[in-house]
Amino acid sequence: MQNNKVIAVTGGIGSGKSTCLKIIEKLGYKSINADLVYRELLLNEDFVQKICDAFTILPIYENGVKKIDKNALANIVFNDKSKLEKLNSITHPEIINEILKRANSISGLVFCEIPLLYEGNFDKLFNYVLVIKRKDDERISAVQYRDGKTESQVKNIIKNQFDYTKIRQNEHTFIIENNCDEIALTEKIKDAIKQIS
Repeated sequence: MQNNKVIAVTGGIGSGKSTCLKIIEKLGYKSINADLVYRELLLNEDFVQKICDAFTILPIYENGVKKIDKNALANIVFNDKSKLEKLNSITHPEIINEILKRANSISGLVFCEIPLLYEGNFDKLFNYVLVIKRKDDERISAVQYRDGKTESQVKNIIKNQFDYTKIRQNEHTFIIENNCDEIALTEKIKDAIKQIS
């Protein structure tokens, strides 16, 4: 689409991606959330069957609609890193394709929250990337408060995630340090958008 730029918003758990997306929406820009797209894809029976077949689990039926047995799937993938990677290799390309299809039907700047952008090597599919960074202790506190996890559980998640400290700012990638209040964070986002648009 003409005059269309698609920007990925990414960062580790608890970095403040959702907060940044809310600010971006308040500034009047369109946004797409990867988790919501995934939830919608799970309503597609072909997508559900593909995952069930890959892990040899039976679908469950709710009101005659085929759904994934989330407990059975969780028991398989969360105890085995290679199985989790297999699930991601099936779901993430489909999620990204759906996000890009939707984003490309919108004119102007479109911001897409993509949690596993670098793990899937999807960063080159976007015109720009905003990487949200935050101090680890603040991330841990935020996730403990939000999800009710213990400190060691959150540290373990962070340890297994992509290391965002490796990412450097360049003409394609903007680093947003989330180390201040919402007013100052809004100014940092506005500054990045000014350089993008």
